[in-house]
Amino acid sequence: MAMKKVSVTLDADLVAEIKTEVGVCGFSAYLNDTIKRRRQHERLRGLLKELDEEFGPVPDEVRKQVAKEWDEFERRVAEAD
Repeated sequence: MAMKKVSVTLDADLVAEIKTEVGVCGFSAYLNDTIKRRRQHERLRGLLKELDEEFGPVPDEVRKQVAKEWDEFERRVAEAD
């Protein structure tokens, strides 16, 4: 993948915090991964909006059932750790 050097202005405390965690050499990779993840979320939000427009919103009872199943999944994962 081609890379391009850019200049950005960021909060100094945030930069220091991230560099402490990932090191100076890992800073660009950290930002690149973060931006990729943000773009994925934006695309998913767009897809969800399109699906809502085409099929309507997810019914509350379905949302509640999925939340219940997700909570159960997280509980099992936590117990496995």
